[in-house]
Amino acid sequence: MLNKLFLFITISCLSFTASAQKLNLRKAILKSDFIFASSNYKYDTISKNDYTTEHYIIINKIDTILKNRLSALPKKLTVRDYTDGEDYYSSLITNGGGCVQNARGFSMNEVYYTIFFIQKIGKEYQTLVFLNDIKDKEYANCIRQIQSIKNIEQIKDLKIRFDKSLDWFIENGLMPDEDFMKYYKEKEIIKDTIQYSEKQYQNALIQFEKGEEELLLIVKSKYKDNVKNYFVEKLENILSKDKLDYKDYYEFYEAVYKATDNFGKDGYDSIDYFLNNNLDSDKFDEYDKKKIMSHLLETVKNWEY
Repeated sequence: MLNKLFLFITISCLSFTASAQKLNLRKAILKSDFIFASSNYKYDTISKNDYTTEHYIIINKIDTILKNRLSALPKKLTVRDYTDGEDYYSSLITNGGGCVQNARGFSMNEVYYTIFFIQKIGKEYQTLVFLNDIKDKEYANCIRQIQSIKNIEQIKDLKIRFDKSLDWFIENGLMPDEDFMKYYKEKEIIKDTIQYSEKQYQNALIQFEKGEEELLLIVKSKYKDNVKNYFVEKLENILSKDKLDYKDYYEFYEAVYKATDNFGKDGYDSIDYFLNNNLDSDKFDEYDKKKIMSHLLETVKNWEY
């Protein structure tokens, strides 16, 4: 079903600069009163006047209930679908915007699922977000995440809930968000920074070395050699390609940026900063770019953290 969310996802993902962010369902799960899967629904639009249009989704059949803290379900479920900047899409699901999943075509041999995250405000049921036409593997992961977050949410002891939440962030390759930090500071569970356990550090390193680079902030001071080796190997793999394209140049730039913290606080005055930041531009031809990349690789190998 090619509905408006899929079209949004497709358009958003066509641009390289609008690359997908890591899927973070935590806030949507926590805020939702009702989460369910449905393959039988339709859209309805009501024009309130000549300048206001309201969008609704009529749920004809609920296939699977994944979370429910409503006292009772209506016989006919109609949910308000906030659009045009009214929804919670970027602030709940992603880290800083972007699209939820990669654009893709449909296969007749695949089974697709649509999951709705609903919050009840007064008498109105509102969509926080919904994940449209996701495949079996993604659906199974959503179910796992929903159950995991539900279990954590039910923990009464704040310190234990905090630790379990940290485990969840690390397992999913995510850094704790600002709202999470603010809440637990107010509850005096943490002060200025998070003190991770040895096991959490080790798990963060495992996830980082699998490619979860957002966890760099946790591991870079404690595991300097591991971090350097990770980025050196990544840069060497890119440089070893016979033919490089824009994506390769950008990934190389990004890896150097992360490995050197953009060459430190005074880095913008250095030639390496200039070379790395212009690697994907037309200032240099392919031959020169290869030489620059080899130079930057050596810079990363010798970088002192």
